[in-house]
Amino acid sequence: MKSTRKYILAVCVLALGFALPSIRAEDAPPPPKKEHGPKGDPGKMMKEKLGLTDEQAAQIKKIHEDARAQLEKLREDESLSKEDKMAERKKIHEATKAKVDAVLTPEQREKAEEFRKERGDGPGGEKGPKEGKKKKKPDAEE
Repeated sequence: MKSTRKYILAVCVLALGFALPSIRAEDAPPPPKKEHGPKGDPGKMMKEKLGLTDEQAAQIKKIHEDARAQLEKLREDESLSKEDKMAERKKIHEATKAKVDAVLTPEQREKAEEFRKERGDGPGGEKGPKEGKKKKKPDAEE
């Protein structure tokens, strides 16, 4: 009888131990959402940082909307391999950058390049694919 009580008590303690983290997680507030620049609007941030006119901002917004549509279409395309999709995505990003740069004045282009480097976009930044840093697949024979 004593061993049965010990067994039941051990099971209850274990169950409570596993349940506490999930109970606490429900009580915790959700993490804050990451915003893009002022008030979460990337277009407004670009407009302020680069000093865009309303016309330039509208043109750039249209360019980004078109690029987003192309990327969505690419994502849904099941006929391409992962490598082909990555290459196509890179082409879309480069074409978008070229179109945006064509809308900007030379001074704005310089500011945009500095901004891209700060953010880590493109060749001068830290983001993007890192050569030689691919994940190793674990060997099954180890």
